[in-house]
Amino acid sequence: MDALRLALAAVPASLADPSGNRDTLHRSSRKAREAGADLIVFPELSLTGYANGTGAFERAITEREALCIIQEAVNETGLGILAGYAEKASSGDLFASHTALLPDGSHTTYRKLHLAPPEKGLYSAGSGLPLFSFKGFSIGMMLCYDAHFPLAFHHLARQGADLVILPHASPRGTSEEKYDSWMRHLPSRAFDNSFWVAAVNQCGTNEAHLSFPALALAFDPSGHLAAPPRLTDGLHLVDIDQKKLTAVRSHPMRYFLPNTRTDF
Repeated sequence: MDALRLALAAVPASLADPSGNRDTLHRSSRKAREAGADLIVFPELSLTGYANGTGAFERAITEREALCIIQEAVNETGLGILAGYAEKASSGDLFASHTALLPDGSHTTYRKLHLAPPEKGLYSAGSGLPLFSFKGFSIGMMLCYDAHFPLAFHHLARQGADLVILPHASPRGTSEEKYDSWMRHLPSRAFDNSFWVAAVNQCGTNEAHLSFPALALAFDPSGHLAAPPRLTDGLHLVDIDQKKLTAVRSHPMRYFLPNTRTDF
């Protein structure tokens, strides 16, 4: 396949109303299907809400419970769906997790590798940066604070990633201020690694009085915005194009990865 239509869902996530979060999942997925999307991405902790207080463990769900919730929307729409949640693991650990569930029933779960300072002591850090394949693209996931660590992106590039998806739950500021922040580091993640990068934030104010500015955008493998960013709630549609990957990776002066040295 030459292109993958991605829907980035800038939506709110309640701490107190998990059924409302499920409704948001279904409603947004239906809209994405109507818009011709293949894959929809929800923000970090979209099923359980984001807050760093002691109630996080009480709101947490297991991976199996998350899969059941997401599967309902996959069955209804036929889309691949990425959704996030506070994960209660059998080990007793709490993870900030994001699961990709595809129409063929396969799933991949990413557990946040880099924890922001307010998250330490509450969440456990995950291990590993898994990839999944969909519509001919190799896709990786990271979450919010992970975006500030270039070596993680380089690792995914070396594993063959074509697209890295970055769901966020990043409070404070306006959408314009968040856009200015993202523009200082996300274009370089795409440019340096010659892959697509897409990011989406939660929006609205939750029960912990955290306000999340709506924002969704994507960068092509040259580090250019694929389209004007979305600064309001709703769906941001992006066509992830294989031709742009090929154009960069076939150019000896634009594809840096094969010439990367680590022996210094």
